[in-house]
Amino acid sequence: MVENDILKKIFFLNDLSHDILEKIGGIAQLQIFDEETTLFRQNQKQTLLYMLVKGKVFLNSRSEHGHSLTLDEVLSGRTFGVSALFGEDFSTFTAVCVEESQIVTISGEQMLNLFEQDHQVGYALMGRIVQLFKARKDKHTRQFLNTLATHPEMQKLR
Repeated sequence: MVENDILKKIFFLNDLSHDILEKIGGIAQLQIFDEETTLFRQNQKQTLLYMLVKGKVFLNSRSEHGHSLTLDEVLSGRTFGVSALFGEDFSTFTAVCVEESQIVTISGEQMLNLFEQDHQVGYALMGRIVQLFKARKDKHTRQFLNTLATHPEMQKLR
């Protein structure tokens, strides 16, 4: 169980009602992970939702040719591993703690069961998940366009 004051440190949850936070806290775990701990790997079945209370996590991806790329730097208050809410989904990146990190974890299966049992909770959180995915899509689109604009091969086409 995780107390409401801890959950309120997570941007994804901070403005939810006391009752909803209590329900989420009832299925959540607070864990501390050491620096360099791999939380999950790319192409591994995603079973947990992660909410970073304190610390830093890198989200890395490896290309088909073996090149590693850091896609994102997750800072305190942020949520990742949302694909755990999609059932049999696999991670598109590897998550590694860059420093000792305090993380709230929630089983995707338990969260989905909570959504089924309490539609108010499901509605409130699914709206936030949509916002999270849109923000990430927008960020990755900007990164992609910036890479295209500065790529030497693209400079030749001007």
